[in-house]
Amino acid sequence: MPLDRCSKCGKNPPGGLQNCSGCHGATGAYCSKECQGAHWKVHKPVCRPLAEDKVWGIKILDNRFGPWPRQFKHVLLKTSHPIFTQGELCPVTAKCGFPLVIWSRTIHGGTPAMGNNQPAVYLRIEPHDGFAPSHWQSHEPGTCIVVRQDRKLLTREAIEIVYNFHSHLLDLADPALAVNGRSPFGEPLTPQWLRSFADEYCEEEIRREGRKGFDYFP
Repeated sequence: MPLDRCSKCGKNPPGGLQNCSGCHGATGAYCSKECQGAHWKVHKPVCRPLAEDKVWGIKILDNRFGPWPRQFKHVLLKTSHPIFTQGELCPVTAKCGFPLVIWSRTIHGGTPAMGNNQPAVYLRIEPHDGFAPSHWQSHEPGTCIVVRQDRKLLTREAIEIVYNFHSHLLDLADPALAVNGRSPFGEPLTPQWLRSFADEYCEEEIRREGRKGFDYFP
């Protein structure tokens, strides 16, 4: 699927985009050489041609590999991977217009867990009460994998933003608000809320630490 926005700045210039010569536009396309050069460190881990039966996702390592920024790793999956048949939709992301699917080696794959996985459990919370389903709470999910439902590239930066959005929601959550269909987070979940949070998060990461890859939320 051709990229329609610059992989660094998110712009869609009238003259079109120039595909990265390494991945042939599978995971990188740019509006200028300046954007491509500035984005290389972020793009490098996923800079390779992508076969039709492959999808980039994120492996979330269990808590033994924390703190959480070190738990997110790029992973290249075949479309035959069980996440595409057994994975569960992360419902908050679906309501916010960025639907993700998550799969646990323990919950779905039957592999004994070596540890809990806080980021993964956060991603699985339900919009109506702010709690993860019982099977995510009663079992240590261990290492998990997440992909975009549309099978587009999921970056470490994007999953970091989404995880921190869920963490923010849990700080706001009040079960007393969750009556008569109301949101436990004080306001309805919308794509605009996630986008606003992402914009503020990116701005802060660039301002405070000069981090690359946080120019825009895909």
